[in-house]
Amino acid sequence: MKKLVLAIFILATCIIAHGQQGFQLNVSTKLGFYFPANTERHPADLFVSNAFSPAAGISLGYNFFKSSGVILGVEYAHLSPDKKDLFSGENLDVKWQSVNIPLNIRQGIWRNFYLTAGATLVRQITGYYDGVSTFSKQKIPEYNWQAGAGYKLNDLSISIQYSRGFSDIDKRIKTSETSSSGVTVRHREIFLKLEYPIWKF
Repeated sequence: MKKLVLAIFILATCIIAHGQQGFQLNVSTKLGFYFPANTERHPADLFVSNAFSPAAGISLGYNFFKSSGVILGVEYAHLSPDKKDLFSGENLDVKWQSVNIPLNIRQGIWRNFYLTAGATLVRQITGYYDGVSTFSKQKIPEYNWQAGAGYKLNDLSISIQYSRGFSDIDKRIKTSETSSSGVTVRHREIFLKLEYPIWKF
């Protein structure tokens, strides 16, 4: 009996959700400008440079009210700023590619305008050194908060957002199999994001 009630409840929930067409699968792309905060006052020539950070991904959104919704996504981001090695002064091959998982709340405010806010888990997948000692290991994953505003043009959503790290991260840039170059940064980025639905259900 309990299984039958549970099955009916799940079926009814699916029918209601389908009838409201509250879910939406989106493709997204963004172009960010990365300008990390130099919180420990490193010399400018030894700190990482500003850089562009393109990304692309998919997301699943759900509208629980007419003008309110939540969006969970996954995206691949490419980041490759310039940095000099602390000891040799040579330019390092910095590649901070990552898989990001953003969770955002979207709230409509007037006509097609909306506000967005949330947090992102950043899992760096290249360019870091995971040495044998605790001191040499980079903290993974990272967490950022973000906020912004956007405009919905038919089905296309266009937004400008600002993102900043919750804390400073000691980035350990791999220079060889047994060595690394470190720099402490706090993520800071502004980006233009485009989202387009490919399936509503």
